[in-house]
Amino acid sequence: MKRMFLLAMLLITGTLIFSQPAKDKFLSVTTNSKSALSLYNQAMKYFDDVFLNKAIETCKKALDQDPDFFMANYQLASYYLLNRSGDNFDEYADAAINCKAKLNDAEELLKEALVRLKQGTINVTDLGRKLVEMYPNDPNSYNNLVSFQSLAGDSTGIVEILNKAVKIASNPASFYNQLGYAYLTLKESDKAEVAFDKYIELEPKNPNVYDSKGDYYMYIKKYDKAYESYMTAYSMDSSFSHEKAELAKQLYEQTEGKKLEINSI
Repeated sequence: MKRMFLLAMLLITGTLIFSQPAKDKFLSVTTNSKSALSLYNQAMKYFDDVFLNKAIETCKKALDQDPDFFMANYQLASYYLLNRSGDNFDEYADAAINCKAKLNDAEELLKEALVRLKQGTINVTDLGRKLVEMYPNDPNSYNNLVSFQSLAGDSTGIVEILNKAVKIASNPASFYNQLGYAYLTLKESDKAEVAFDKYIELEPKNPNVYDSKGDYYMYIKKYDKAYESYMTAYSMDSSFSHEKAELAKQLYEQTEGKKLEINSI
C-alpha cells in the first residue's frame, strides 16, 4: 500500500531525530534510530508489494530498534484494525498513543485518529482529508485517507481519492491495485480490469499483480482465467495463490461440467 523517505538528521534536545526534509512536501517520520528507520522503509515497501508477513515482521524489527517509534506502531495498529484483529490493534495503538517522542504535525494528526478509533469512532476521514491538504504531493497522505475511508465503508470516496493519488505518485502501482478492488466493490468490473492491467504493466515482476488479476477473474466468474493467473503468481512465489488456484479449478469444473485443461505455467 507508498513510502519512500528522504533522510535528514537533526539534533533536537539531545535526541537524534531522523526525518524527511521539506515537510510541506512529504510526511516526516520521527525516530531515534537510523537502523529502525531503514527497517521501517523496507517494511513499507513490503506493504506496497503486498508481502504482508514480511512487512509485519520488518515493522516489528524496527520497533526492536526503537520501541517508541510512533509510525511503526501506527502502521501495525492500522494493519490489525483493517484486518479486524482487535487485541493486536489495541496493543500497537496504545504504544503509538503513549509515544514519548516529540511528534510532528502529521504524526499528531494520526495519533488523534488512533485515539478516536479507540474510543469507538469509525469515521475519521476528516483527519485523512486534512492530512492530504497538508501534504498533497505525498502518496502516504492518500494511503492514510483511503484506509480511513475503508473503515467508514466509503467506496465512492476511495475511488475519488485513488484517482487523484495515481496522478501524484512517482510509482502508482499499489494505487492501481487498490483502485481495481474499489471498482469491484462498486460493481464496475470494466474499470477494475483497466486498473488491474495497469498494475501488471507497472509491476510485472511482482506476483501480487497476477494474484489480483486472478481475483478479478473470479469476480467475473472466468474461473479458468483465474486459475491461470493465480498459478502465474504461485510460480513466481510459492507463498502466493495456490489455494485460490485450486478453488478456481474446482469452480470451473463444477460450472462447466468438465475437467480444466491445465497448461504448464
